[in-house]
Amino acid sequence: MDRDTPLRKRLSLKNPVCLSLDISDPVRGLALLRRAGPMAGMVKAGPVPFLSWGETILRTAEELEIPLFLDLKWHDIPNTVHDTILHLPSSAIRMVTIHALGGPTMIRAARNACQELGTNRPFLLAVTALTHLSSEELGAIGLDGRELAVKRLGSMALAAGADGLVLSPRELTFARSLWGPEPYLVTPGIRPKGSKVENDDQTNAETPGEALRRGADLLVVGRPVLQAKDPAEALAGIIREIENP
Repeated sequence: MDRDTPLRKRLSLKNPVCLSLDISDPVRGLALLRRAGPMAGMVKAGPVPFLSWGETILRTAEELEIPLFLDLKWHDIPNTVHDTILHLPSSAIRMVTIHALGGPTMIRAARNACQELGTNRPFLLAVTALTHLSSEELGAIGLDGRELAVKRLGSMALAAGADGLVLSPRELTFARSLWGPEPYLVTPGIRPKGSKVENDDQTNAETPGEALRRGADLLVVGRPVLQAKDPAEALAGIIREIENP
């Protein structure tokens, strides 16, 4: 399937691996960002690192010209989400996330803010169903089954202006079948061949190669790298696994 669309050409990442810096310790985090960050196509900062040492992440990403994925999953009233995106603190931020559960008006407000930022605007990704959610947990919040939830929320988010979606590797095949090549699909829960991680709450994990074959554009990798004895080498191994399937 040809996915070399204008959307992807504008982002132009060196590889499809996104290093998730879920580290609260600024010293360790900065060392890893400087050593391994330039190897990855992109680096992701969620709430923990961003609140702990966010200014350092932003300055270093700008200095090293590393594209930054700011994964704060906003879910608020439309005006608040719009103004938050409009005041992003760094041009290094190339992707942001919102919750699809915020609804179409909120998503359109987020899209408008991204467009107001001009030609280097960040990609807007909508989170469908968080990857740790089991069928029982989805039912508890009123969503009848994972596939149906992803289809319903994803279709609504894309129609409202999201550039792409965050979903688990297990949903990639039907996502491409349903929405075609255009949406930018980002998947966490990536586990290299033979890897074992502690406290693994990703119930829908998959290998890098299989996720790409199913249609992923960007692979978010965290614990397999962060828990390794040599995180930089672990990241390099994942990149080699993709380049030499």
